[in-house]
Amino acid sequence: MDVSSPPLFNGWGIAFHPLFAGQRSSLLARTRELRKEMSDEEWKQHSDVKLMQAVMVGIREKITLDPYASHFALSGPLKKYCRLKKMGLPERYRLFFKPVEFDELKVVIILWLGFPRREGDSNDCYEVFKKLLVQGAIPENVDELLRISQFYGVGT
Repeated sequence: MDVSSPPLFNGWGIAFHPLFAGQRSSLLARTRELRKEMSDEEWKQHSDVKLMQAVMVGIREKITLDPYASHFALSGPLKKYCRLKKMGLPERYRLFFKPVEFDELKVVIILWLGFPRREGDSNDCYEVFKKLLVQGAIPENVDELLRISQFYGVGT
């Protein structure tokens, strides 16, 4: 991971875990395709475009204000992680992340965009996120997590 000079948002660097990087890439490609097919007004109103904008505003402007804020905190087996809900995101989406600080480096690692939120369902985004953690798709070790993530604005 290149940490030479990532852009900072409210004093925090932003890194994308490969799971989220793939989701973002797919969504970005979709919005670019839609751009070619639609008028400006139709494009701005499309749900994928609105989702992409909400996710990026959430990351740059909301999470980085205070990634440790209580409204982001998770509990129980997920207490080491945080999530953004509402705050511009469509109703049943959750953006999972982990703030990391050591030495002079402060980074919010965006892990995964979960959908849908259906409490009690095996496909509920919280249940899927737990499975990703148990399966090792998201390393618990912070050094490994940083190693596999890519800073936003550095080759993204």
